[in-house]
Amino acid sequence: MSALAIPSVANAAVAPDKKTLSLRYTQYKEAEMPLERVQAVPGSSTGRYAIDILQFRFLTPVQDKYSLDTSVSYETMSGASAYSSSGNADGQTEVHMSGATIDESRLDASLLGTRYFKEGTLGGNVAISTENDYESVALGVSGSLELFQKHTTLLTSLSVSRDELSPTNIDFSNTRKDADGEKKRSFSLYHGLSQVLDKFSTLQIGIGYTRLSGFLSDPYRTRDDRPDSREQNTLSLQYRYYLRSFGGMAWHGDYRYYQDDWGILANTISTSVWKDVEVFGLHFTLAPNVRYHWQHAADFYSVDASSNSELYSSDYRLSAYGAVSVGIDLQYHQQETSFTLSLSQYISDEDWGATGSQDTETPTLVDFTTFSLGVDYHF
Repeated sequence: MSALAIPSVANAAVAPDKKTLSLRYTQYKEAEMPLERVQAVPGSSTGRYAIDILQFRFLTPVQDKYSLDTSVSYETMSGASAYSSSGNADGQTEVHMSGATIDESRLDASLLGTRYFKEGTLGGNVAISTENDYESVALGVSGSLELFQKHTTLLTSLSVSRDELSPTNIDFSNTRKDADGEKKRSFSLYHGLSQVLDKFSTLQIGIGYTRLSGFLSDPYRTRDDRPDSREQNTLSLQYRYYLRSFGGMAWHGDYRYYQDDWGILANTISTSVWKDVEVFGLHFTLAPNVRYHWQHAADFYSVDASSNSELYSSDYRLSAYGAVSVGIDLQYHQQETSFTLSLSQYISDEDWGATGSQDTETPTLVDFTTFSLGVDYHF
């Protein structure tokens, strides 16, 4: 989506003149936990999540000034998850894993309607997500305004959501019982500006704010006590530059800064190069990409479950770590049809953060691979 962010803004006030039908399959697979870090108890597993996602999208113009964008995705997940940790006799942290019995599915659907004006757009969307232990409903509005001969575009969006938890196997622990029927709400606001710098480059700057409230802990952990509110702030930059060398190619550079009141600071840098090539009369687009992310830990992150602190979580997503992902997108174009193949490898380590590293272990960090195959048809 970030690869298409600037072109979509440039054409924000132009209604689509063709219908688009898209189908995409994605497979996500996490590497197994190291055997020596998993507590050896009957029924535990070193295997982690494997997720299969099937996505469908249909975009259609309505008259000359409207469009409807419908998306549906179905996801199945299986594997095991970490639910707590403890120290062993050697001073290492051992992870307690569930059995490889997790077998869940989720259905997501969204509808976006857009009205196109001479110098801007106005849109509204609704989205729902349902699975056997979680339901979510979200509403949003968005708009754009083009100025200075369409060289400058102002962007804004607002969204709210309401979620309800209903953990499975609530007799397994008190945390699941306490979470049953609990609610979570979110409010998000984004403002951005896209600027055409010259005929070869564009820059987009955006700031975002999100407030979460309600039950924010993880009920599937033996102990997980988080605050009942969270305020998140982001600053994002997207730069696009057309390189005339090597027959022409587009360089994409993206940066995102994140900060919240739980003590987490995060930086994400990603870059990619998009190049059109022709092989034996066939038209392809190649896009190798690299992404680096690092963050500081939340104030209450720890792997010591015996901590007497009022707030506590051993969720690796709240820890200090660094991660690198390397991938490539390959697109094949045949008249009104495009085929897409994407591959990506993600690896992480608690010592890879450029800043914010600490002595606390993060034994449950994940490495994963993704594979995606899609087709887009315009008619």
